[in-house]
Amino acid sequence: MNTRRISAVALGVAALAIPAAAVANNGHGHGKNPIVSYVFKGTYAGNGHVDVARGNRHVRRADLLGDIEFNLADTRLSVADTNSDTLIDATDVLSGDAVVVKARLHKNDPGPSPFAARHLVDQTNPADDSDDTEDPEDADGDGT
Repeated sequence: MNTRRISAVALGVAALAIPAAAVANNGHGHGKNPIVSYVFKGTYAGNGHVDVARGNRHVRRADLLGDIEFNLADTRLSVADTNSDTLIDATDVLSGDAVVVKARLHKNDPGPSPFAARHLVDQTNPADDSDDTEDPEDADGDGT
């Protein structure tokens, strides 16, 4: 009789433990407000301000259209050297240039501006592709 009682208790404990393990948070950040990619498209207005005309789903749902300010301090820039100072920095992006700005912000509440931009692409003055190793005169690609 004692073994029956022990096995019944063990079975009951196991039955209670399974649902608790199924609902446990695995620590991978699947919370209510995850970080997602926002893609802003518009015109650069100077000093980190972009007049956003359109964007991806997250931009539209957060109603982030109009004049938006970005922090461009640690931003990867894809822009030509427009001021010929051999440095690619925020001063190479000119007022009136069409730009795409990418930022990683919270989905439900992106927070206050200025937003930290991860990447700014200048579509008016695109970056030079100077890493071409192919000879432009070698049209047939045989190396001669």
